Amino acid sequence: MHKDLAAPALALACLFAAPPAPGQQPPVAAEQEHPVVVAVGSSVTWDSNIFRLPESADPQAQLGRSTKSDRLSTTYAGLRVDKPYAQQRFLLDATVTAIRYDNFSYLDFDPVQYRGEWQWHLTPRVSGALGADRTEALANYGDFRNAAQRNVLTNENRHLSVDGWLFGGWHLQGGLRQQETRYSVPFLQLGSYRATGGDAGVRYEAGSGSSLAFTLRSLDAKYIDRPLDPVNLLDDGFRRTDSELSAKWIVTAKSTLDARLARVDYRSNHFAERSFSGTAAALGHRWAATGKLSLNLAFSRELQPWSDSSASYRVDQRLSLGPLWQMTDRTALRLSLGHEARDYRNPIAGFTGTPRRDTLRSAQIALDWRLLRNVSVNASLQRYRQTSTDPTVAFEGNTATLAASLTF
Repeated sequence: MHKDLAAPALALACLFAAPPAPGQQPPVAAEQEHPVVVAVGSSVTWDSNIFRLPESADPQAQLGRSTKSDRLSTTYAGLRVDKPYAQQRFLLDATVTAIRYDNFSYLDFDPVQYRGEWQWHLTPRVSGALGADRTEALANYGDFRNAAQRNVLTNENRHLSVDGWLFGGWHLQGGLRQQETRYSVPFLQLGSYRATGGDAGVRYEAGSGSSLAFTLRSLDAKYIDRPLDPVNLLDDGFRRTDSELSAKWIVTAKSTLDARLARVDYRSNHFAERSFSGTAAALGHRWAATGKLSLNLAFSRELQPWSDSSASYRVDQRLSLGPLWQMTDRTALRLSLGHEARDYRNPIAGFTGTPRRDTLRSAQIALDWRLLRNVSVNASLQRYRQTSTDPTVAFEGNTATLAASLTF
């Protein structure tokens, strides 16, 4: 599913729980203690399978190197501003990162990322937000299979939203959005595109904090890295509409349910063979079992285009379980278990291969230690394994990360 269709509200944080993963923003939270915060940090990660290659792959033949593992270092500096002024609020989160690889130095890059938003109020009944964000990261080499090239994915979004309070808990909502998603190296299956869209809906907020909303979203996109190709049925654009029902239910002071159900309708501009429709859904449960033990359980089902001869779209179903144990005031132990199934559907006429289905499983354990009020250390271990009906995309590996951060 395209990221802008399910993007949450932008927020700022006061602390980094750990330095960001390569090409990613540091984690954020809703509030920060001071209006201006500077954050710096660094991490070292060892990954046994950087390019997500199958066991049978010969990295030396592909890359002229004798190993597919690498150690990478990430160093970042960030500025966060959270400044209220009268009925307005100004938010900024900007980060500059340097990522360096020991063996595969051609993957080195320096992402510049930001999130900014003006949360405005005209009257107590009319409010909204105007904002922009930018992220950079390496393309997922589990999908982009050319390990000889560095491919950087850049996402840029600009949005305007309006909320009108009608009466009681009822609100009317609407918004406009511009998006650009681009790869530094052409990626046939996903493609780079520019898009404009909007949304409109109604939301009810109960006094308890629970809510129910219905939203219509529409997105018109034009690909910028590939021309119209009638032979391979590669289109130059698409229109996507989502009809979404979402709810938040605060069951008790310790238990919250979040749910989403959407009808997705994707229409290729010229080739009906590439069009699809279906149901997207999400369900999450947050449970604070005790003062020191909490549990997050989440399920999601998303649809997104995938343009080659074997499929026109894919269905991603994810299930995750994440318990957290706050051992002391300064230390916490986190466990994350994930299962993802990808089903590639609707091949074009003439395809005779085996339909592709992937299953990715992962397990991670992490220890967070707040050494001082503004100094944090994090260590984590992860195991991942993907199986598939296509043996060329099966892979497995391990990662280990040690990270530290400082805010002031």
